[in-house]
Amino acid sequence: MPKKASKYRLFHLIIIVYLIAAFSWWTVLLFQKTNEVYELQSLLSNYVPSLDMDAIEKEFRKQRTMVIGEGIVFAVTIFFSLILINRAFWSEIHANRKMNNFLLSVTHELKTPIASIKLINKTLKKEGLGAEQKSKLLATSDEESNRLESLVNNILTVAQLDQSYIYNFERIDLSELTQARIKRFEKTFPNRIFRQTLQPAIVLADKEAFTKLIDNLIDNAVKYSAPEEKIEIELNTRASQAHLIIKDNGIGIAANEQRKIFEKFQRVGNEETRSTKGTGLGLFIVKEIVASHKGKISVHPNEPKGSIFEIILNLAE
Repeated sequence: MPKKASKYRLFHLIIIVYLIAAFSWWTVLLFQKTNEVYELQSLLSNYVPSLDMDAIEKEFRKQRTMVIGEGIVFAVTIFFSLILINRAFWSEIHANRKMNNFLLSVTHELKTPIASIKLINKTLKKEGLGAEQKSKLLATSDEESNRLESLVNNILTVAQLDQSYIYNFERIDLSELTQARIKRFEKTFPNRIFRQTLQPAIVLADKEAFTKLIDNLIDNAVKYSAPEEKIEIELNTRASQAHLIIKDNGIGIAANEQRKIFEKFQRVGNEETRSTKGTGLGLFIVKEIVASHKGKISVHPNEPKGSIFEIILNLAE
């Protein structure tokens, strides 16, 4: 926990102790004062026969019930208030931690391709480079440029989603769009193995948004899979629905992390020691796009290892 958060936590504990002590003191004091008044009135009734002892006792019981009732209400109020404060505190800590991880990852993701492109440009200026060397350098430059473009697009997309992104729904062939995006990845990652089984599927969707959705799902599979592992993309139709399935044989996702991965900035592990690339925006974007298209998204473990992401959409009428 950061030092600043620890100070707030200590302050919070001090406030809790003070409230409990103050409440306990207040309750005991009221009981004492009520008992003192009752005892004085009882003593006075011995000297003043006109005093109604039954009425005095009735008033005493009434005041004692009031003290107990108010005490219970205050105790319950304080208890639930402290729970809400504690939840808000830890929620803020969690949000700050995710934001810090995001900033660390974005810094790394921006610096790496920029540094690579600068180095490639310096190398290309040298004399004596063969055509094959230049071709390899240019291919690497294209790959880093695409990576940088993807990062910027994801950040812009999240900003648009936060500002009520307006979707342009139209009839699109999801099979053609998916195939086009696979070809892009095959060109960017020529050593990767992409297996595809695509059936025609016409859906009502925003083409630009679904381009980002498919790109993020395949990119996620690439990031978390070893270069020699295959990535399978399937598209089939069942019961008036299109099922887009992305399978990888990567590191997989723990059961307790499967819901969290769709949260904004969410990435498993510590950003300072992480070896995989990414910003924690891709799957959040996928979830938001699927929800806006009234679809469903789920993640399951693959066998023997890896993950399976499945998108379900209604077919266009």
